[in-house]
Amino acid sequence: MTNILSFEVSLEALENECRVHDWYYNYSDDHRVWSRGHDRYKKINAILEKLSHSREAIEVHNKYAPERFKRPLESKYY
Repeated sequence: MTNILSFEVSLEALENECRVHDWYYNYSDDHRVWSRGHDRYKKINAILEKLSHSREAIEVHNKYAPERFKRPLESKYY
């Protein structure tokens, strides 16, 4: 399990995580694949949070996310 308290927080780190993330991990029958995907997803969300869901961070996320996982650039929730 990834320690989400100790990781690099930058747009570059976010881009690296999004680039290699298995966006469809939730459909895996293999629990190890699901666990890795879930941990990475939590890390991506933690980086977005630490970057205050800035427009630049959301744009990086959306560059790699499939259409159904893209986030709105502006939201009342962040």
